[in-house]
Amino acid sequence: MRRFLLRRAIRAWFADGDIDRATAERLLARYGATLDDPAPSALGLVVALAGLFLGLALLLVVSANWQTLPRELRLAGLMALTATLNGVGVARYLRRGAGAFWLLLGGFAYGASIMLIGQMYHLGEHYAGGLLLWALGLLAPALLTRGRLLALLMLVVAGFWMVTHHRYGWPLWMPLFLAAAFLVARYRDSAVLTLAGLAATALWLNLMLTWVYATDFGPEAAEGLLSFNLALLVLALALAGRPGWFGAAGHGLSVWVPRLTLAMLMPFTFVDVWRRYLALAWTWMDPGLWAGLAVLVVAALMGRPLLATVTAVALVVVHTGGLLDQAWLWAVALNLLVLVLALRWLRLGLQQGEAGLFFTGLGAILLLALLRYLDLIGGYLGAAALFAGMACLLLLAAFYWRRREVRP
Repeated sequence: MRRFLLRRAIRAWFADGDIDRATAERLLARYGATLDDPAPSALGLVVALAGLFLGLALLLVVSANWQTLPRELRLAGLMALTATLNGVGVARYLRRGAGAFWLLLGGFAYGASIMLIGQMYHLGEHYAGGLLLWALGLLAPALLTRGRLLALLMLVVAGFWMVTHHRYGWPLWMPLFLAAAFLVARYRDSAVLTLAGLAATALWLNLMLTWVYATDFGPEAAEGLLSFNLALLVLALALAGRPGWFGAAGHGLSVWVPRLTLAMLMPFTFVDVWRRYLALAWTWMDPGLWAGLAVLVVAALMGRPLLATVTAVALVVVHTGGLLDQAWLWAVALNLLVLVLALRWLRLGLQQGEAGLFFTGLGAILLLALLRYLDLIGGYLGAAALFAGMACLLLLAAFYWRRREVRP
């Protein structure tokens, strides 16, 4: 919303003659827009929502009267409806460059046809195959029209297929759907589709790693998935530092990745969580460790070498020499790490004028203080020492910021 208001304000300044065209173009370029872009309109959103409701209405009407129709009529009706909706959508796109509304309805009809035909002919032994056929049918229209909602529907259906199929085999088709979603997101500069694609990619990598745990080597339980996801989090922080790679999604990534980091690290500020974490059967042969180290190498190459190195050393130490007696030490270290990250978010939020990042850092500090007050690490004296150390860290940061601000 903030970006939308800034774009509108810049266009208003140009229209009023307050700034020239070159200045307006330069300012709009910072927010991924130009003066020649069409004015924002709610028409496309309203039409898309109408298509969604019509698709749901179609599913409900067919479901209510399904059993009363002859099987041949049901089959012919499903095929005719699906072909008509998709045909109209393709024809309108080829003639006018617009047909996403009809193709979205056709996508719903195609999915309903697969499920209902499978029910009619009792083909539900492996229903994940129907989801795969549905996603494959959505692939071509999504790439043809580059429709965001159509690509998002394809990604959601493919995600459901991936989750239901991975118990029977590797979801090797998923990279195809991910690549298509990222292509559409790049073309449309869609933040929602980009973030959904990144989340689906992380889920796919986790599911692929679970198959490695099913082999004859390594630990029986997949404890290393936690280490692997910590490495993915570092990679996400590296990606958030390169917002230009993702267009409009770069802004959302720079705000939501810190929040995800906070949500994942905050439980590790408790000693009991570290006791359970260190009690797991860690080993050099844990696939999660090696997969995490590979991800950290990528994160280091993408601009986070220090954070990736520290995380890699911590994962190696935990997997090879973690002891229960070290739980309090690791908990204190994580408390200080969260505080340092919160200070960085505060600083970046002020420098960049990003309210979401600023309040994420401020909320992290306040939440950390509340948790440590409720859960005293090392008793009253230990918690007092921790609070004193945090206060010293905050004062040092304030002193450093003051020196930076007054430096010529």
